[in-house]
Amino acid sequence: MSLQKAYPYLYRWAETYGTIEFGQLQHSDALVRCVDETGVVFESPMKVKDLEAALKMAEEAIYEWFEVNDPDELDD
Repeated sequence: MSLQKAYPYLYRWAETYGTIEFGQLQHSDALVRCVDETGVVFESPMKVKDLEAALKMAEEAIYEWFEVNDPDELDD
């Protein structure tokens, strides 16, 4: 499965709005962080189960970001 199909809103975010950092992040216990020109938009909680869970949380958070900031980007 492609990244675009698995996480369509993260994919759009990375293409059009900001960056996505994942893995062992510097100065943080988070596994995933989404950043735009204003700063951190999402950072996974410290106790997240694993990277997949953190990416799913980020996908949901960025979907909500699109709902508020750019609803035209939503498919549904």
